[in-house]
Amino acid sequence: MKKLEDVEVWLLGMNNFFELHDYTENMKSRIVIFSLKGKTYIWWEDVKHVRGIRVEDLSWHEFKILFKMKYLVER
Repeated sequence: MKKLEDVEVWLLGMNNFFELHDYTENMKSRIVIFSLKGKTYIWWEDVKHVRGIRVEDLSWHEFKILFKMKYLVER
């Protein structure tokens, strides 16, 4: 993901999707991680290993914080 606009649209789209489904916070993060592609997926794998994150314990809220730190703040 390159443009801030693309990042924001993607996050809004995921939030809209989750409004339609009654997923747990952990399931939301798993769905999002499954949908990552290319450089974004590589970023996630690096973050997961460096921070010792267990996907089983990660909430959607926690994922959004990490994601925003990378794609919305780090510019």
